[in-house]
Amino acid sequence: MKNLLLLLISLFPSKLKIPLYSLFGYKISNNVSLGFLSIINIGTKAEFAEGSKIAPFTYIKANEFYIGKYSLISPISFISVPKVYIGNDSKISNFVIIRSGHTTKYSELSVGDLVHIFPFVTIDCARRVTIGDGTGVGPHCNIFTHSSYKSILDGYNVVYDNVNIGRRVELTYNVFVAPGVTIGDDAICAYGSYVNTDIQEGVLAAGLPAKVKRYKEQFVKNLDQKQKLEILNNIVLEFQDYIQLFERRPPFNVIICVSSNEIKIKNNTTYIILKGSTPINLNFTYAAFNIEEGKCYNFGINKTDFNALRKFLSRYGIRFLTY
Repeated sequence: MKNLLLLLISLFPSKLKIPLYSLFGYKISNNVSLGFLSIINIGTKAEFAEGSKIAPFTYIKANEFYIGKYSLISPISFISVPKVYIGNDSKISNFVIIRSGHTTKYSELSVGDLVHIFPFVTIDCARRVTIGDGTGVGPHCNIFTHSSYKSILDGYNVVYDNVNIGRRVELTYNVFVAPGVTIGDDAICAYGSYVNTDIQEGVLAAGLPAKVKRYKEQFVKNLDQKQKLEILNNIVLEFQDYIQLFERRPPFNVIICVSSNEIKIKNNTTYIILKGSTPINLNFTYAAFNIEEGKCYNFGINKTDFNALRKFLSRYGIRFLTY
């Protein structure tokens, strides 16, 4: 009966879905969007934080489910895991399959803030999978917590174990992560890698099986303040060209500041701040992207403009939590 009711509810507009789901005990905050034919079947505890979005044609089944502020589950995604935690400003793209094929009491998915899981990813959660803040799981990657098919009684190796992926890790494309693996913070796993042993933090690993090819100091530049300002200036110029050429509207005012102390707030202005805290003045209409804090603020700027700049900065790996 419950499954039939959930299917019927999935046909309703989001504004009608929310009070109906509340009857099942789901806790749903402001500005949550639940798309057409999104079937959400949660057993004991469900929470949808402010601004989170479940797109149309998605399926979610769990005993406990939490999705953080402004996070998105894109269309045609499938999630079936007993315990699911998704942090703030994270995105699960189209055609992602997250399931516990061999469900156990340890089956769990924990996704941090600012994580992007790209299309055609498969994540198996027979055991716990943890993905840290700021990590990108590229297209066609596979993360598995079990390795079993042939009989253990015939001497074949059968493995069940957790997978732990650190913060700001990059799994580039078609990477396979095997059970029991830990990948350290800031590591990069190159295209087509088979990761079956732990990868230390800050390295570039590649191969079948994956081995360390380079260390962080060999491929990460040390940028001074002048170089960072020059890079940001070029990005903003490119963004303004993009707005004019492809969106056919005039660019809006963006000012780059070394420090928040430099800012004299003006209306209809967006500030990119390298250092310092973000000034808050509700008497003005403005926005701020604070790189040191890793946070962005919109005090009344047009949402289309604000989101366009935020998305453009993310092309260069510069990402922000929403405040």
